[in-house]
Amino acid sequence: MIQTTIQRADINMQHRVFNAMIKENIFPEGTRINTFNNQLEVQYKGRILSVAISGEAAFKRFTMIGPLTFQIRDQKESVQTLEQLLKILEEDFEVQIPERLEKELIHSRRGFDLTYTQMDQRRKLIHDSMKFSRMPVSLNYFAWMQHMSTLDEMNDLLYSESLALEGHPTHPLSKTKLPLTNEEVERYAPEFEKVIPLKVMLIKKEDAIATSASLDPDFMLNEMLKDEKQRLKDFVKALNLKLEDYDVVIVHPWQYEHVIIERFKDWIADRRLIPTPVTLPSKATLSFRTMALLNRPYHIKLPVEVQATSAIRTVSAVTTIDGPKLSYELQDMLHLFPQLKIAKEPYGLHANVEADKARQLAYIVREKPFIDGDGVTVVTASLVNPNPIDDHTIVDSYLEWVDNEISKNTIKQFITVYAHTLIPPLIAYIQDYGIALEAHMQNTIVKLGKDYRMAFAVRDLGGSRIDLPSLEDKIPNVVVENQSLIADKIEDVIAKFQHAVIQNQMGELIYHFQQYDCIEEEELFEIIHDITLNAIDPNKPYAQVLKEVLFAPTMKVKSLMRMRMEGKVKKYVNTEVANPLWKGE
Repeated sequence: MIQTTIQRADINMQHRVFNAMIKENIFPEGTRINTFNNQLEVQYKGRILSVAISGEAAFKRFTMIGPLTFQIRDQKESVQTLEQLLKILEEDFEVQIPERLEKELIHSRRGFDLTYTQMDQRRKLIHDSMKFSRMPVSLNYFAWMQHMSTLDEMNDLLYSESLALEGHPTHPLSKTKLPLTNEEVERYAPEFEKVIPLKVMLIKKEDAIATSASLDPDFMLNEMLKDEKQRLKDFVKALNLKLEDYDVVIVHPWQYEHVIIERFKDWIADRRLIPTPVTLPSKATLSFRTMALLNRPYHIKLPVEVQATSAIRTVSAVTTIDGPKLSYELQDMLHLFPQLKIAKEPYGLHANVEADKARQLAYIVREKPFIDGDGVTVVTASLVNPNPIDDHTIVDSYLEWVDNEISKNTIKQFITVYAHTLIPPLIAYIQDYGIALEAHMQNTIVKLGKDYRMAFAVRDLGGSRIDLPSLEDKIPNVVVENQSLIADKIEDVIAKFQHAVIQNQMGELIYHFQQYDCIEEEELFEIIHDITLNAIDPNKPYAQVLKEVLFAPTMKVKSLMRMRMEGKVKKYVNTEVANPLWKGE
């Protein structure tokens, strides 16, 4: 039976919620959880919730199939909707789900429905156009993308940003974007590929704090907006004002309409903040509020007071200062590890007001990630999602493009090269600088070439973790404004790498590949174990503690559902799970 998009969205949400409840130990004391005969069963006081599974993978991840079943004594029924599941959890399993969380979950389901509908339409359009232009309908994604890039009709990286169909792979709130309406989701979310005009405003210099890593303090007017500079000059001249008295501030159109014109109305009335007729065409990247400027080599990270997954996506004032400084300080490693770039952030600005208000009017300019060489560039989150060209998962399309098959050998070769290219430089950053970059799949870009050639770029330093004494040893006089980046101990720095790279990057790729009968996940995690172990330099700092944390019997993972139940965003709540890199005694 063909499911509708809303049915697919609903069952996906049920699976995500059920898996999170089990993984994060949210069920009350006395609950029994069993797996047998390809069934996962949760029992509590004579009530049973169960679902068919095809297996359990690392990090307590179950591959669930079909609807959940609820049973009391001899009465059995299929769970029809997410709302019904939440009601069963509250009434029969004594799990308290706040009303706020219920709304967030329903909003996420709606986001999946809209995304699935959009992807189905996109697939049909592409296949119809292929037939019309007499292109082979079985064209491989990488072959197609190279062809389109050669014609200058497609930006490979930007296109891949729209293909992360599932968003965060396990978060129940993966597609939550409150309080956006359906029409706003379709206008602003990356899956819909819409051109989004960013508003250019002018802010009085004394009302702004700008940080420029560029030699030019007027970087925005002289570089980013050099073609619009005269138009802006003429505009302010007509108001009897001078452009040199103002800095540029870029604003997301949703933020302008719903936040800026109300909260900064006094500034606008006093011409301390001026809306201009200039806009910059852009498209949303995977992170939703980081915008890729069209025909300009920059991305802009912007505040949008919208809850995407768990957090409200504003930009703290301190990150507009740290980004430009740190991204340039860390470039020295490039000559040692040319296969991993860090995207430079040449400029940041925030309004000179109290922190809570400043985070609404701030931005960071990031150089558009560019990786040399032949091949196709993708955001790594897209690798484990299907593409509408050949209907395969993108990483599978890559193996077929490179080696014409998906086999034990090609999977092992891919994982080996991927891990060997990505992991050693990230371990070196911990040992040399005391910093863990948040190189999870949303922040990481890879260029995939023929013969398994790969190179990476990491963007966004806002989620890094830093051992400050180590960084100060390497970069004297370094100042880190954002206290949330500074770790209490080196173990917390290593845990950031473990979560972003071992659990997210490698875990997601291995979870995808272990569906194939030709390979077991243990074989692939053994490759990761050996590459990680070899990446740790025994003669550099933290070699022993790196081994103790990364190869311990258990590891901590974020309790994403529990954090929302408890209303926590910044303060992490963790769950311990078995560590797939542990070798045993």
